[in-house]
Amino acid sequence: MLRQRNLWYLLAVGLLLMVTALSACGPTASTTNTGPKKGGSIIDGVQEEANSIMPAQSTETFADLVDAAIWASLVYTNDQFTLSPGLLTEVPSTTNGGIVVTGDTETFNLHLRPNLKWSDGQPLTSADVDFAIKTYSDPAYGDKQGFRSSEISSVETPDANTVIIHLNKIDVAFLATNLTDPLIFTPLPKHIYQNTAPADIAKVFTPTVTSGPFTVADADHVKGDHITVKRNPNYYQAGKPYLDQVTFKFFPDAETQVKALQAGQIDTAYFLPVTDVDTLKNIPGYNLFTPKQSPNYEAWYFNLSNPTLADPKVRQALAMSFDVKSEITTIQKGNAVPTCDDNTGSFAHEPNLVSADGYCPYGPDGVAKVDPAAAKALLESDGYTMGSDGYYTKGGKKLELRISTTAGRQYRLDSEQLAQAAWKNIGVKIDVNNFPSSTFFGPILFPSDAKYAKSNDQWDIAEFENSLAEPDTSLIWTSTQVPSAGGQNLTYYNNPQVDQWEAEQLKAVDQSARKQLFHQIHAQILKDIPTFYLYSPLDLSEYKATLHNYKPDSIGPSETWNIWDWYLS
Repeated sequence: MLRQRNLWYLLAVGLLLMVTALSACGPTASTTNTGPKKGGSIIDGVQEEANSIMPAQSTETFADLVDAAIWASLVYTNDQFTLSPGLLTEVPSTTNGGIVVTGDTETFNLHLRPNLKWSDGQPLTSADVDFAIKTYSDPAYGDKQGFRSSEISSVETPDANTVIIHLNKIDVAFLATNLTDPLIFTPLPKHIYQNTAPADIAKVFTPTVTSGPFTVADADHVKGDHITVKRNPNYYQAGKPYLDQVTFKFFPDAETQVKALQAGQIDTAYFLPVTDVDTLKNIPGYNLFTPKQSPNYEAWYFNLSNPTLADPKVRQALAMSFDVKSEITTIQKGNAVPTCDDNTGSFAHEPNLVSADGYCPYGPDGVAKVDPAAAKALLESDGYTMGSDGYYTKGGKKLELRISTTAGRQYRLDSEQLAQAAWKNIGVKIDVNNFPSSTFFGPILFPSDAKYAKSNDQWDIAEFENSLAEPDTSLIWTSTQVPSAGGQNLTYYNNPQVDQWEAEQLKAVDQSARKQLFHQIHAQILKDIPTFYLYSPLDLSEYKATLHNYKPDSIGPSETWNIWDWYLS
């Protein structure tokens, strides 16, 4: 999964400007009459080893799970897809003075809780927030998450508990996309790193001082096997976390993870394959968790730097020849719903874009249907001729593309097989070329090396699950936000009109106006087809029946967003 987010998590942004102050502590579910118990440890099975657990140094979902255990966010997203205060006393908004719009500029007034401490007992103050902003803004730190430092004109710290961030423009998504998730931003201990160059801070894997519910030490990380985090005695939520420690155990793939659950070797596991849903329902002593709704979506992304895919008629032919309902019914077994936009889980989502029979209106004619014959006719009108081998050619080149995803997830392998069959039917040859998750979400999709003036040439069509931090899609579809520039436009999509709408939606304080801009963006994306939406999945998780308050139904660090509230009975 990309947070990748990763590339990528978000909430209804109207809340950023209108939200009222929420409760001071993380939400807790109902417990027994005696209340949560302290103590005990669990093993959480994860599907890849984090490439870094320093903030703004990874795009991996499973790195985010660990980050949320050791770093405390200023604000965080809860299981209702809304913001809650973390290290701050309240979520900044226009109603409480936390967000002030003046002309074409915006100011954030952030108020830290009093008497915050780092895990070593030293004070956590506004100086640490300011230090983090400066560090993440330094190109030498190597931030790959698109931290919008260019929007910050100045930072003030008038006292130990106050940070004032002045933006040189209005960006209604700034709080959610820049200051919320620990994968992107969290204060850094200035007293530890102030004499260390940003490039060297980035090389740290195991931070010795943290702010979250747990701490981690070098001895707690066994490369290739696990990371163990232990209770932070100076965590800001008094009496929490309840658990003594959590071990994040690495597994090579999801199927091995399921076998470990069956053998009772792990206590929890997140983002499990839907192909194993029947098995997961029947593991003794465990419960299957299925969220009621999802902010995520699975899609194919087209590499438009490939001249073949740069041709809109080829993309349209691919879109109109694949029956997405076969993904939802046959592979996902109904644990997913169709979507025709990126904004599932937010106010900008438009379920009405999905036709009555479950299809998206792709192409300039906006017809929502599956029509292989029309797809073939479109390719022939584009100059393609059918060869004796059953595949189209043009200019002596066979119409052949590579499809890639994360290795070891059977439902995605099944998806690739459906694509191969559907597109062979219209004369397109599809080759499967998959990668380990860390490679796929690293150098394959998000090359940072300057030699990649265009998208990495090792893939043509990529399948993965995405999740946005709020409705903002500017990092995905704005032409300048390409991976080599720190953005997430991995398709290298370029439409000046969409660029303009994306810039306008970031300034639209009025939610209704912003929603209209998203509608225009959605409609244009469906016309241009840089992506093909598969579904919005209801991701599966498994946990021991003795573990309480486990409810990975959020954005950002989906599984561990409330890890401080987990406890064993």
